[in-house]
Amino acid sequence: MSRNRLAGSRGTTGGAWLRWARRLAALALFPFPAFGQTHVIIVSGLGGEKKYTESFAKLASTFAEAANKRFGIPESEVLWFAEDSASKKPYFKAQSTKANVERAMTQLASRAAAGEQVIVVLIGHGSGEGDDSKISIPGPDLTARDFSALLGRFTKQKVAFVNLTSASGDMLPVVAAPNRVVITATKSAFERNEAHFAEYFIDALTKDVADTDKDGRISLFEAFTYAVAETKRLYENDTRLQTEHAQLDDMGAKAGVNDPDGRTGQGMLARRFFLDGAYVARAGVSNDPQLAGLYKDKLALEDRIQQLRAKKTSMTSEAYDDALEDLLVQLARKAKTIREIEGGKS
Repeated sequence: MSRNRLAGSRGTTGGAWLRWARRLAALALFPFPAFGQTHVIIVSGLGGEKKYTESFAKLASTFAEAANKRFGIPESEVLWFAEDSASKKPYFKAQSTKANVERAMTQLASRAAAGEQVIVVLIGHGSGEGDDSKISIPGPDLTARDFSALLGRFTKQKVAFVNLTSASGDMLPVVAAPNRVVITATKSAFERNEAHFAEYFIDALTKDVADTDKDGRISLFEAFTYAVAETKRLYENDTRLQTEHAQLDDMGAKAGVNDPDGRTGQGMLARRFFLDGAYVARAGVSNDPQLAGLYKDKLALEDRIQQLRAKKTSMTSEAYDDALEDLLVQLARKAKTIREIEGGKS
C-alpha cells in the first residue's frame, strides 16, 4: 500500500508522519463500548488482624456489588473467594483456598467465549519475591507462578489482572503478557506496608470520582490514574515518605509504569477496558445491527494495532510504519462512520 495515498501525503520527514499518526491514533482510539460478557474473580486473603479482615472483606464486597449493580455483570459471573468470616455476605462463592480459585479459573477458561473480558482482583496481604510472590490465603498460598499459568489459559479473551495487595510489584513481570492489563499496588516486593492504593482503586470503580473524559464510564486506565493521584495526595498531606508506587503494564513489556499516557504506549489497552462492556452493548447500540457491526470491526482493528505494536521490535522500521498507517487509516474511517451515524440519531 502506498504511503502517500492520503490527501496531503505523508510529508517529507518521518517526524511529520509520526505527529500525524499520533493525532490519528488519539482520535481513532477514543474508547467506545466493548462487547462480550465480563467475568469477575475476586480473591481476598487472610487479614490476620480484625481491622484487616474487615477492611479486605469490605473492599471485596463493595467491588463485587458494583460489578453486578453498577456495571450490569450477572451475579453468576461475579465470583468472590474469601475467608470463611465473609461466607454469609452476598457474592461469596467459597473460601479463598488455592484449590477453589484454581478450579474456578480453570472452569471459567473452558467456558468463556472468545472476545469476552476476564478480570481477576486480589485483595489482602502480599509477600515474596519474583515467581514466588504471593497472596496470603487459607492453606497453601497462590504465587505469581500459579497465576501466570492460570491466566495463560485465557488465550482468546481480554484479561485484566489487578493485584491490590501489599508487596505486589514483583508479580507484574511474571504475569504480564500481550493483550493483558496488569496492575499492581506497589512497584516491588520491598514495598511491604499496607497499600492504600487498593481503597482508591475500588473507589474509582464504585463512586463518581474518576470519569476524567466525562463519557459516563470508567475504564481501568481512569481507575488506575485516579488511584495513583489520590495515593500520592494522601502521603503528601500526611507529610510522609510514599512507600507504595502502583504500576501498570498492558503491553506485555514485563516492566510497569506509574504514569502511563494511555495514547501511544502503556495504558492503551487499559483505556479500552470497561467492566460494563456487555451491559452497555445491551442497553445501547445492540438494537442497531449496523452500529453493532461497526463497533465489532473497530474493536478488531484496535486489537490488531495492539498486536502490531507488540511485534515492532521484530519488524523493519518501514514495514512497521506501513502496517501501522494502514490500520490507523482503517480505524479512523470506521470511527468517523460511527460518529456520523450516532450524530444522526441524537
